[in-house]
Amino acid sequence: MSSDIISLAVRGFGITIDRDDAEPADARSGASLHSARTFEGRTAFLKVTPASLGVEALHGARRELRFYTELAAKVPLRTPPLFDSLETEAGVALLLAHAGDRLPAREWTDRAWSELGRDLAAMHAMPGPLDESWNGPQPLLAAMAEPATQTITEFWGAVLPQLPQLLAARAELRAELAAQPAVFVHGDCHTSNIVHDMSGLVFCDWQSAGIGRASSDLAFVNVRAVPDGALVSPAATIAYLDRCGGSRAAFERALLLEELAIFVFQWPPFAAYNSALGISRVHDRVRYLSERWFTLTPGWR
Repeated sequence: MSSDIISLAVRGFGITIDRDDAEPADARSGASLHSARTFEGRTAFLKVTPASLGVEALHGARRELRFYTELAAKVPLRTPPLFDSLETEAGVALLLAHAGDRLPAREWTDRAWSELGRDLAAMHAMPGPLDESWNGPQPLLAAMAEPATQTITEFWGAVLPQLPQLLAARAELRAELAAQPAVFVHGDCHTSNIVHDMSGLVFCDWQSAGIGRASSDLAFVNVRAVPDGALVSPAATIAYLDRCGGSRAAFERALLLEELAIFVFQWPPFAAYNSALGISRVHDRVRYLSERWFTLTPGWR
């Protein structure tokens, strides 16, 4: 039960929490976030992952705890300070400092988008060593290897004319994604996992962090922003490439393919959590992405 790990954390950390102020911290893991105050009066957040959520959720919680204890001080971007942690048979609890406030993607300024691009570029260029235990989850590659064809077709078949070609070319698309150089990625990068303070951006929720593809972080910001009527500003890509170099055409192609593949192969089950307007926006965005992809790759049409 989640109440067991919460009770253990409250006693162990010496904190008070507002149980009526809980919110999901990660829709995939089921972890929850509670406003808290330490005995010294510091504002904090209690993030709890009860054992009842299962092995996968606990794996993510332990990965995040390991990130904070082993890597947070080394990554070249800002993360919430970890006040305390607890790992028991009842689950995993993290006590994190309040580090800033969220802003919806549509309220981000070009300055904030530029900072996001610079921060991600710096992290992706971060030197190792990182052992194989930091190999990140690869849900997109898994979904492309064994696609839920019926679900995909039911959602996209009537609105995406190029769906048959995309499904037929999935092995080639997957191979192109997998061929990217391995870098350290956040793994669940979107504007709800980034807070703002007077000094800039602070990156939260590291349960999916690990070795992965550079395109995955910036493309996923768009995936999460599109239903709300927002898009990542070009300022992010410009700042990213200014920081790490490389071909703009090649990077934008990687971002395009990543976003298109996520929407086609992974997004349909999440439509149920979105409004009719949000779904319509996704339809429009994916039709644009698909047309753009086949324009760049005419031999696949």
